[in-house]
Amino acid sequence: MPWMRLAACCLCLLAWLAPAPCATAGGFEDAQARGRLQIGVRADYPPFAFIDGESRNAGFEIDIARFLALRLMGSENRLRLVPLASWQRIDALLERKVDLVLASLATTDTRRTQVLFTEPYYASGVGLLARKDAPFKAWTELRQRKVCAIEGAGYDEQLAQLGIEQLRFPAAPAAFKALRDGACEGLAYDDSALAARLADPEWGSDFSLPLPAFAVVPWAIALRRDDLQFRQLIDPVLQEMEGSGFILALEAKWRLPPSPFTRDRMAKARKPPGR
Repeated sequence: MPWMRLAACCLCLLAWLAPAPCATAGGFEDAQARGRLQIGVRADYPPFAFIDGESRNAGFEIDIARFLALRLMGSENRLRLVPLASWQRIDALLERKVDLVLASLATTDTRRTQVLFTEPYYASGVGLLARKDAPFKAWTELRQRKVCAIEGAGYDEQLAQLGIEQLRFPAAPAAFKALRDGACEGLAYDDSALAARLADPEWGSDFSLPLPAFAVVPWAIALRRDDLQFRQLIDPVLQEMEGSGFILALEAKWRLPPSPFTRDRMAKARKPPGR
């Protein structure tokens, strides 16, 4: 897009005029130098990011990553997806193994001290997947009970505060298997992903979401803390996705329940400036 090329030129000019503050190249400069954008993603988090039946990266966030590559680099082919476990996401960014992280990162206060977040693109809370005959009516009833969870999830502190014993797994497939095998009484996981999982008869026939979601938090792309210029390039692309209905269409494509957050963001993106 013309405005994107102009913005990139302006960033390069600013870096040339003021080399001291820009001694360390930002994520966009790194991507330009190598000729492709490196994005840290999940590979175990359907429907947001996973490996499909043809051994390809697929999912809600993968489609967002490809849109970013198209707008920022001029082609979806100028993109390298770097699979990361949940606990690797921030370290990979800080160690410059990726230019940005687009991997279901909730914008918690703790993470804000570590990374710079863009505008949010989604929001999710913590849901509980349990067998249909489970007696739970409130989260407090899970006190001192064993619940499957994912290592590095942003909601582990909230579960601990409720007195819930967490059986943590490095990846989602192992956690789902443990739940089915009876190793825990429920699986604490993103409520949107759980709702999408229940659309599969294999799960929907025996399991349900007995409790309301809690701790709803926006998700955003993570950048290194000093990479404000990169955020200034990414935020308008996210707003374009929202205003055009692209994010809303992804919800339908990946069988996610309609999100009030997504609709509100689309309305905000379509609102004329100054109104």
